[in-house]
Amino acid sequence: MTTNPADLIKPPVVVPRDDSHDKFVTTLKQAGYGVIHKALTRTVKLPEADKLCDAELWQADWLVVTSKTTVGLLPDPLPNPDIKVAAVGEATANTLVKRGIDVAFVPQDHSGAGLVAQWPGGAANVLLPVSKLAADTVSDGLSQLGCTVNRLEVYTTTAVENLPEVIAQSWPSVGVVVVTASSVGRALVDLVEPLGWRRQRLVALGKPTAQTLEELGHPADAVASSPTPQAVLEAVESLVA
Repeated sequence: MTTNPADLIKPPVVVPRDDSHDKFVTTLKQAGYGVIHKALTRTVKLPEADKLCDAELWQADWLVVTSKTTVGLLPDPLPNPDIKVAAVGEATANTLVKRGIDVAFVPQDHSGAGLVAQWPGGAANVLLPVSKLAADTVSDGLSQLGCTVNRLEVYTTTAVENLPEVIAQSWPSVGVVVVTASSVGRALVDLVEPLGWRRQRLVALGKPTAQTLEELGHPADAVASSPTPQAVLEAVESLVA
């Protein structure tokens, strides 16, 4: 008797997001996966975030936004309504648009390196609010292009105190974890270490996250080709097919 692949039971997938309507979560569910979604990290606002209310900082040519978290820390309205805005990817751009902020540039390669490689602004004055944990890819890359970059570390990300109970209880049966950022990778390794690792496989959302997992001694089993729900689904499918 031949088994239909559609009849096979798919292993649970952990997506470290609290939002049940998150697109990664809904795309995996629609593909037939049981998805456990709980955040492994929390955001901590840093003192430099208060500087974003300083009108003088906004006398820049460009605002470069590299995460959705940053969008929530921007003043409303922006002190300089004429500033051009660049977003690292579509998710960040969509969050900006929902805030009523027009986005002038999104690179085809949704990454910091892609933003630098396709930068349209020339030797501009750039305001760059980021996480304290953000790599120097954008700031250094734009500086090398002749830009004057004002990097503000407006937030950081830390692990939650305890592994969420729903993940802890399900951990032995978990098949795949989608690691959405380096900070999530660090939190995951720390939080599940007491439980031990079995056959859980890791999908990294981008090369920087994959590099972090390698450094942590838990190399990614697959790297999503882009930070999109479809690419994440394809990466997961490549591990469970």
